[in-house]
Amino acid sequence: MKKMVGISTFSLQEKYGDRRALEIVKEIGADSADFTLEFGVNDYRNKDSVYSKGDEAVREYYSGLKEYADKLGIIIGQTHGKLPGFRNIKAEDDALVENTRLDCIATAALGAPVCVVHNATSIFLGPDPDPELMHKLSFDMFSRVIPYAKENGIKIATETFGDAVKFSACDFFGNIEEFVKAYEAVKAVDELKDHFTVCVDTGHSNKAMRYNNPKPADVIRRMGGEVTVLHLNDNDTFTDQHKIPKTGTIDWKDVFDALDEIGYNGIYNMELNLRHFSPDFQIETAEFAVKVMKNILKERYGE
Repeated sequence: MKKMVGISTFSLQEKYGDRRALEIVKEIGADSADFTLEFGVNDYRNKDSVYSKGDEAVREYYSGLKEYADKLGIIIGQTHGKLPGFRNIKAEDDALVENTRLDCIATAALGAPVCVVHNATSIFLGPDPDPELMHKLSFDMFSRVIPYAKENGIKIATETFGDAVKFSACDFFGNIEEFVKAYEAVKAVDELKDHFTVCVDTGHSNKAMRYNNPKPADVIRRMGGEVTVLHLNDNDTFTDQHKIPKTGTIDWKDVFDALDEIGYNGIYNMELNLRHFSPDFQIETAEFAVKVMKNILKERYGE
């Protein structure tokens, strides 16, 4: 089976709009878009947002984008939902649930099987948060949003974390033991387990190594077959650079060895800072990144 290369389209959507972003994915030779739903404009509280116009409006808009992607000959391999995670602020947490419900509708309409959702984070709750509170927020959030994924025939993916930069500390769920504990708590619930999965962000895991966490390849090995989507990117272990693979410190041979060991057969999706060189050089950066990933796959698998 052909190994597919994906690219996250966050900044392309921001600069060029949704349809042009999809055209760019096709033009640069990628097979799949990791389509973002995380913009503030995608908020039911914003009267100018399609999210404020009801479920059918959301379905209609994103079904139209899927039809356009089909015409271009690309797929929407995954989406990225809202970022903050639960913050222990009731109004904001309730709003996140409603927006994620709409993200699930949009994801299904786009034909994507998975929506990536961030967990609660030390960025908002401090460098030394109460572990019991963190696990409660995590469980409450996922147990409230996963039923909407089930209703729409998709999965929610929890993403591996790294450090909470502004505190110079490991993010609470950047600690792999806490991440696994939170994941397994949700998977233990029968009505949730089939619609919950893992997205490994190699850059986040690379940063978490500074706090005695395993390297990205070993995070993949630890999570095994639970890993169904990827955010492949590189960095120097200190900042979340979202660089092209092979331009940072990650051992990419080890990463691909690990993916082979767990039987990964999904999309090799890259989540990159396409504005690294310039906001006006994004297309060229994305095109080069796709060439790099295709070359990695060709050298490794002969494709």
